[in-house]
Amino acid sequence: MSRWKGLLWKEWVLARPGMALLVIAAVLSIGVAPFLVQRYVVPDVPVMNIAAIIMGLWMVALSYMPAVSLLISLTTDMKRPDIWLHTPAPSGVLIGAKAFFAVLMTVVSMLLVFSVLALANLFILIFSGSSGLPEGVPAGWFLGFMGEIGSVSLFLGVIQMALGFLFWTIYQWLKKANRVIAIVITGALFIGTFYIWDKITSWGPYQKLAGYGEVPFRYSEKLNQINDWALDITGVVSASGMLLAVIETAFCVLLAISIFNRKVAR
Repeated sequence: MSRWKGLLWKEWVLARPGMALLVIAAVLSIGVAPFLVQRYVVPDVPVMNIAAIIMGLWMVALSYMPAVSLLISLTTDMKRPDIWLHTPAPSGVLIGAKAFFAVLMTVVSMLLVFSVLALANLFILIFSGSSGLPEGVPAGWFLGFMGEIGSVSLFLGVIQMALGFLFWTIYQWLKKANRVIAIVITGALFIGTFYIWDKITSWGPYQKLAGYGEVPFRYSEKLNQINDWALDITGVVSASGMLLAVIETAFCVLLAISIFNRKVAR
């Protein structure tokens, strides 16, 4: 436990400047910018509509945060492999701590964005006497909506982190021979992987296997029925499809760790 605590604290020390900038950006973009845009650009659009759109952009951006955070941390430590890779902790623990921290900071960032949005709505309620939400939208619906898009964003973020780690590992391995060749081959493998993945997912038997157990976006669909909310988030995800994604992600992680231990850490 003390080993994990030390590794996570090290990650926090490195991440503090970036997290401070993220807090400032969230406050300005969700807590300030919507009021200015509503006042000077689109006075007929409710403030919370503008804030919700900006929040949606944040969710898209935060879905990349686990991958970006992990790769930045790995790349930084690879500049001193003599220190990082010669610690008593096995490579699985070293990488696992980085991945866990990246996901944890993504969750914290999502909660921060949601909190700023809630405070903006509370500000409107206090000074105008009415909720900033569109008419007919209960607060519970909105909380459910935030939970749904946050969960989807985080799920995609973890998958992207696993893929990013795999291709980063391949690049680090090939870079030992030649940096240019490493970039070309890694890029070709990246494109080829997504081409093959597109063919597999469009294959009939796979689509059938991945289509069991529908999980609808209930609150997103409810909000989509409110015309002035201007949302277009509908559809469902399938439990079997999510399970397949988890299995495939686990395979990518195991493959990446194997390559890392055999070809990179030596």
